[in-house]
Amino acid sequence: MPLLALDAITHIFRRSGGALVTAVRDVSLVVEEGETVALVGESGSGKSTLGRIALGLLRPDAGRVLIGGKSLGEMSSRELRRERVAFQPIFQDATASLNPRRPVRDLLRQALRQRPAGATESTSIERSEVELLESVGLRPGSAYLERYPHELSGGQRQRVAIARALAMGPRLIVADEPLSGADVSIRGQVLNLLSDIKKERGLGYLMITHDISIARAFADRVAVMCQGEIVEQGPATLVLTEPTQDYTKRLLAAVPRLFQ
Repeated sequence: MPLLALDAITHIFRRSGGALVTAVRDVSLVVEEGETVALVGESGSGKSTLGRIALGLLRPDAGRVLIGGKSLGEMSSRELRRERVAFQPIFQDATASLNPRRPVRDLLRQALRQRPAGATESTSIERSEVELLESVGLRPGSAYLERYPHELSGGQRQRVAIARALAMGPRLIVADEPLSGADVSIRGQVLNLLSDIKKERGLGYLMITHDISIARAFADRVAVMCQGEIVEQGPATLVLTEPTQDYTKRLLAAVPRLFQ
């Protein structure tokens, strides 16, 4: 049973004035356990909307979202809250996604207390907080617990965001442009970290990105999205070396190269 299955998803937005815009049109996509699927395309192609639908943050106008074969649309509110714990987001802007008024300790503790098998003893929770921080390369973890987001570098904030997602014990992470705006050194560090976490925990990833180089380095499969539709998908090595669609060829042609 796939970890995540998006079945014929369509989502329509209504603009001010009443105009209808189809952001996602009849999209089907599967993420298997332990697999990384990169969803690539230009800005405005519908990638982030599809990611929000996968997380249950938006309801599709048509189609189904299946978690382990269970339809989100058929779940009660209680069931939905329980099942969504297994699907955690990492957002593009770590600064905006972290509460600036709360230290790292509180950000992680809130997540730990919501996980299904979370520790209840305060000492156990604190040990888990330190272990989470150290698992994402923030060592010693105890040195970061009382820091606020503005006291961290951009790379450290993104690592805290990853640690918070891992605190829930997820099976799938939906990462929406997690490296956008980061400098080259931070991009490499975070990408290596995500890769290591995948190997250690067997997580699945839905990686939403406009950067073909990230898809090439990180993904098992690639789905190319254009104007709300998936126009091509398949193994990353095949799609990114022998694309069949003109749109995919144009995306690849736009990737900067040091040598021609």
